[in-house]
Amino acid sequence: MSKILSVNNLTVHFHTEAGIVRALEDVSFSIEEGEVLGLVGETGCGKSVTALSVMGLVPVPPGKILGGTIEFGGRNLLSLDSEEMRAMRGKDLAMIFQDPMSSLNPVFTAGFQVEEAIVAHEPGASGKSLLSRVIGLFKKVNISDPEQSVQKYPHMLSGGMKQRVMIAMGLSCGPKLIIADEPTTALDVSIQAQILTLIRRLQREGGSSVLLISHDLGVIAAMAQRVAVMYAGSIVECTSVGELFENPRHPYTKGLLGAIPRLDKDQTRLAVIPGTLPDLLNLPEGCKFRERCPEAIPICSSVSPRPQLIGPGHEVACHACFGN
Repeated sequence: MSKILSVNNLTVHFHTEAGIVRALEDVSFSIEEGEVLGLVGETGCGKSVTALSVMGLVPVPPGKILGGTIEFGGRNLLSLDSEEMRAMRGKDLAMIFQDPMSSLNPVFTAGFQVEEAIVAHEPGASGKSLLSRVIGLFKKVNISDPEQSVQKYPHMLSGGMKQRVMIAMGLSCGPKLIIADEPTTALDVSIQAQILTLIRRLQREGGSSVLLISHDLGVIAAMAQRVAVMYAGSIVECTSVGELFENPRHPYTKGLLGAIPRLDKDQTRLAVIPGTLPDLLNLPEGCKFRERCPEAIPICSSVSPRPQLIGPGHEVACHACFGN
């Protein structure tokens, strides 16, 4: 398979009154055609900023992309102007935002908002054929009574139905890459399962690639083929899902997995990662995780680790893993 997206050394800072927030530092990863890549980490680690960077939606100011490349379809997205990026957004790249409650415009019907996404890329689409297309999309994402639902306003729909409308909007122009940013936020457990099953089915049917962002490793295990673990604006480990769960190498990944109850293991206590995330306004020298790390060695306090292959397709950014 060939790579559909390749992010290399992406660095994003935000200039605020309190100082410079180093949101992303040298982030690199890739996604193959038809693949689901999970991006996992604690709240505030930079997952959503990564997604917004790919979509060209980082607000400037205060945000600024200081370096790196985002290669998609043979083009560096960071070199495109706003109109070129607008032409790709929705058609080639689509994003399902994490809060369906606030992502839809309350003064327009659900059907109109999906129609608007289509017309933005196909100006000739109109009339009954356009409406029929939207109804077809609503059926595809399992919205009940789609003929009536297209006429409903967001406040008339449940949280699960709103998320389905967002998915229909994302799929409306057949994108090659879908970014799902915490697509089950604020939904109850049963609806979460339905939404994840729906995304997986649609991804398989359409052959799209998916960047699935989540803080829930259980979701990643069920949905993705590979996973990248992010901590304080950097990717610390990237490998297949099976390898990550069976052979985690970075101390942070081990801590995350140790904090999850598992039926296949005898656990009397769940692991706890001591301390808190470092302040992105004042990151420590060397490894960002060293102050919380049980495996830290002297070099960790002065040299920031770079990702290195530790096995086939398994990259880790950790001095201790390599005995440095």
